[in-house]
Amino acid sequence: MKPSRLTKILLFLIAGMPVSGTPPARGADRVAADSVVTFRFLPGNDMFFLRGNEAELRRLLSLVDEYRARIADGSMPLAVDSYCASLPSERENLDMARVRANRVKSELITRRGLKEENFITTNRAVARDGNRDAVIMTLRVPAKAAPLPVAEKPKEEAPPAAAEKKTTEKKTVTVEETITENAPAKAVAPAPPAEPESPARLYRFAIRTNLLHDALLLPALGAKWRVNRHVGIRLDGSLARWNGDRGKVQKVWLLNPEARWYLLDGKRFYAGVSGSYGEYNIYKYPIGSFLSKDTGYQGTTWSAGVTTGYQLYLSRCFSIDFNLGLGYTHFDHDTFDAVEGTRRYKERGKTKNFWGPTQAGISLVWTTGRNK
Repeated sequence: MKPSRLTKILLFLIAGMPVSGTPPARGADRVAADSVVTFRFLPGNDMFFLRGNEAELRRLLSLVDEYRARIADGSMPLAVDSYCASLPSERENLDMARVRANRVKSELITRRGLKEENFITTNRAVARDGNRDAVIMTLRVPAKAAPLPVAEKPKEEAPPAAAEKKTTEKKTVTVEETITENAPAKAVAPAPPAEPESPARLYRFAIRTNLLHDALLLPALGAKWRVNRHVGIRLDGSLARWNGDRGKVQKVWLLNPEARWYLLDGKRFYAGVSGSYGEYNIYKYPIGSFLSKDTGYQGTTWSAGVTTGYQLYLSRCFSIDFNLGLGYTHFDHDTFDAVEGTRRYKERGKTKNFWGPTQAGISLVWTTGRNK
């Protein structure tokens, strides 16, 4: 049936009427945008400062400075997604991802005073777009409002607007060319929130004193360099210059280097190799009295052996180090006594060798810096 003339007129009028659409976004409306900073890591390693990461860190610090107030009040948290897929097991990958995430967060906590609650951390035992070792930090930044369209004819109604589409602009700063923009990561159940990083993974240098040596009037001072989370190098020194009445003397200097390998997940236990060399002249005082009540010793000593120990963390900067060494020790010495303050030698050019303890210590350790 053909439409009537009246029907045609109605269809023509309806087709010519403007369609009301959604109004353009006003100045108060903002479109969210993500600012993404990507840090890369070498497979199996948590070392943070690699080539390219410095530029990424400067970019991230600039964003934190710009939005510090909103980050601090919790309205703009930093999302930390740590990816690791280069280790043999899922547990190892998750542990490494956690350590790397804490490395990056530690930079912001130290440099800008942020807190753990300012981060939302997710650790993943997967690769992201072929990149198996990366920490990606995302900050949702309010984008500037889009300007209102300008009508060509002020008196005429603006043309119909298309349905508004909410988009997300992504500004990606990356040091890996293999990471593509806006590529979603593989879906993985989020790992538990990252725990605060232990001092063993944070410090780079440490100053220490052996409390047992101090108690024996043999003041000790040492330094330790944490090469990475697995290896450390230590050098301790002791020096005593005591003189007393009736020939009492305790003059000792001793150097004790050691290389350590930190073990297990917490990196608190360690094993190592160590040596020592020094000279001594002792009669009475604590050490001389322990060896003999009426005989003094003067000479040189050296030792070599293996060590083991445990580091008990008291706080972020302080810990107590318990250690014991076993191995071979050699002494060259003269023996003497003192009559009314005058030294009288008994034997000269004597030697003594034995296998057994080479060192023991309960050391107070003060850590500083971060292992980079």
